[in-house]
Amino acid sequence: MWNIAETRPALSQDPVQDEIASLCRSRGLEGQLTLPGVVADSWKRCLADYNLLPDRVPRAEVLAHSEMRDLMGASEDLLRIAEPEVERLFLRLVDSEYLVSLASPQGVMLLFRCDYQYLGDLAGQGVLPGSVWTEERQGTNGVGTCINIGKSVSIVGSQHYGVATQSLTCLTSPVFGRNGMIESVINVTTARSGDERMNRVVQNIVERSARRIENGYFGRLHRQSHMLRLMENAETADLAEEGRIALDDNGLILSASSHVAKLLGRPVDQLIGARAEELFDLGRALSDIRPDRPVSMGFAGKTLQAVLATPETRQQRVAVVPGSFAPSPPIMPLHTTDLVEEELRIDPITSQALDRATRLVNAGLPLIVSGETGSGKTSFAKTVARRCFGTEGELVFIDCAALNAQSNLTAVFQACLARPKACLVLDRFDAIDDLGQKALLGLLENDRQAGAARLGVIAIAAGNLEHMVKEGRLRADLLHRLNGGAIALPALRNNPDLAGAIRDLFRIEANALGKPSLKLEEEPRLVLQHYHWPGNLRELRTALRHAIALAEGQSIRLDHLPEAMVDEISRKDLTARSQSEASKIEAALRYNGGNVSLTARYLGVSRATLYRKIQIDKARSEV
Repeated sequence: MWNIAETRPALSQDPVQDEIASLCRSRGLEGQLTLPGVVADSWKRCLADYNLLPDRVPRAEVLAHSEMRDLMGASEDLLRIAEPEVERLFLRLVDSEYLVSLASPQGVMLLFRCDYQYLGDLAGQGVLPGSVWTEERQGTNGVGTCINIGKSVSIVGSQHYGVATQSLTCLTSPVFGRNGMIESVINVTTARSGDERMNRVVQNIVERSARRIENGYFGRLHRQSHMLRLMENAETADLAEEGRIALDDNGLILSASSHVAKLLGRPVDQLIGARAEELFDLGRALSDIRPDRPVSMGFAGKTLQAVLATPETRQQRVAVVPGSFAPSPPIMPLHTTDLVEEELRIDPITSQALDRATRLVNAGLPLIVSGETGSGKTSFAKTVARRCFGTEGELVFIDCAALNAQSNLTAVFQACLARPKACLVLDRFDAIDDLGQKALLGLLENDRQAGAARLGVIAIAAGNLEHMVKEGRLRADLLHRLNGGAIALPALRNNPDLAGAIRDLFRIEANALGKPSLKLEEEPRLVLQHYHWPGNLRELRTALRHAIALAEGQSIRLDHLPEAMVDEISRKDLTARSQSEASKIEAALRYNGGNVSLTARYLGVSRATLYRKIQIDKARSEV
């Protein structure tokens, strides 16, 4: 701590110190007697090294979309691991008006979660996705100062150097990566000061989140190495309480996570190159330790527990559990595969559904995800699994429609229960047979009796499960067990921002096919916007890929779209019909065999409303 009172007498021999004392008095900090040393040192750098004036600190720069895309692409592995933790932290703090973000080593906010009702206050002070927060340009701030000193930082209110950001409270912690370098910064910001006790509590939560991300990323970086996971108590330890040590095939220490230094009381760089069997008292040779079983470990008078993890193999990186299971079915770690086959467009409706689903699964409740064919149920379910189970959980993905008589579901389910933390995703659940239903019911009962929410279950269904129960095709007791929570994904035609969905998915698909500069002309845009999309998101993405693949110039023309789609919607003047709802209604009526009641339900409107629209369109056509 830096004593403000010492600078009150007349001018000292240090003009920078005098200026800091003057700033403290002007901000009403003189009564506190002390200024945190981290803040005082940062202010000195702002004055002496950066030549910043408190009232002229520039607004944070915001990167362009292309710059953000390049930066996020370079950090893809880290972001896949950090995203579930950022989401978990946000859900924990959302009721307290906090923003949660993850910044790059350059101070760029890459991951950004904030409740929309607080976003305006923060945006007014430059806190935005893609904003760049360095100490050199923005003065003393949570992200920039954390990067500068490599330690956790709390910058509260008027401790910010810049006048414009003095209403913010920033609580940050670094995430270390390769060679002990800062890989990112986890940041929690609020537009209010909060009391000192609450800030300490939140700071501790932030530091634990940073260690979870660091340990997950360490495991990713060293997945081809043997690993010792150190902790004080293996039964109760959270990922945030682990220290991780990577070993080569000869047992030499290659690297270690930052928390190892705290557990062992020795700097990490003093461990590198040492032989683990000689450095630690393991009571046996490394080769005699059974993987994933905790053993006692002594070091410098301390007793810890260690768990040996073996290198990732090709066999462990299985994409799915196939229909015909081997006697020992493979289990897929979440962090070793691309869980989301297609980039999920997260609009406000999807974001709200994801938040709700994540809360339900985190509470240990089974989840049913329903929706029409092609509405994005599988991508949604996998995203929920990744958010809830992160890098340490395991995912078992089963296509129930692909199971056969030889499929040993009981063995798969028993393997799930044997894992400390796993998520079972049942795709096309409405196709599961009687044996599968019986095995799943036994699994849910065993997990309940175990008394811990170790197993997540997400069932994906396109059909009406209540109707299946009435028809005798689904056990009622199984549906009751599964129905802990339900998420119904809307049909694409009912999306209130269909134009936005088309625009965003067009950008995603164009980038994926290596044509990021491609444009969508007005006529094909109108066709896409007023088509009724019976195949939902899947059909839209297929149509976009079709058009992008055929495009040779700089734009998508009408003849690049699938012919059947254009034929259906453009039998009369394209522009006139597409600007109204006539084409969509006509196509939906044909799709439902002319039945007005079914068509009204299909379009998400009342029958009276549909009749009125039909009569209006008919009257217009007769004019």
